[in-house]
Amino acid sequence: MDSKSKIGSADLVHILAKTREAAVHGPGPLSLGEALIAALVLNRPDWLIERNFTIAQALDRVGPQWARLIPAAANQFKQELEAAEYEAAMKKHRAQLAEFAARSKAEDDTLEFAATFVTAGNAPGYRDVSLTFDLESIGEPRQTIRTRITVRPQDGEAVVREILDVHRFAWRNEGPIDAAPGEQRPRWLDKV
Repeated sequence: MDSKSKIGSADLVHILAKTREAAVHGPGPLSLGEALIAALVLNRPDWLIERNFTIAQALDRVGPQWARLIPAAANQFKQELEAAEYEAAMKKHRAQLAEFAARSKAEDDTLEFAATFVTAGNAPGYRDVSLTFDLESIGEPRQTIRTRITVRPQDGEAVVREILDVHRFAWRNEGPIDAAPGEQRPRWLDKV
């Protein structure tokens, strides 16, 4: 690459095209300058080492005009990669939803899951609560999907009341049937 030529947006497009090519196929088919730039954009010092270059030598070899485009190319490539990963995740999510919807129709509109609580989130000052669960399907085929459920303010009391009533009833005498040996009645049942 001639570092004395004018560098512009067409050159950024060229760098991104070569970076995409290297990300898929490796730097082998690229020219030395293209391979060095791709290695710098992709943060692949191993590719520089393979060509007996340090980062400083690679920057010197590509020249300051091309080197100044490396941060912009790295940022744009990262955004493209994140967008592609997001789209792949959404495609997987849509396929899972379609599968669950199909199973739901086949099973009288009710799917059963065993839920494992993962985490909760909220925005301070707001009453919505987001609860993240790993849901494992009951029956075959077993499948786990991570879900985030946002409980509306108007449903919060009903959800809490239902959970409290179930636990209080289960602990009314000797304790719940599914209690672990030595498990004691939780104190939170009497605080609410």
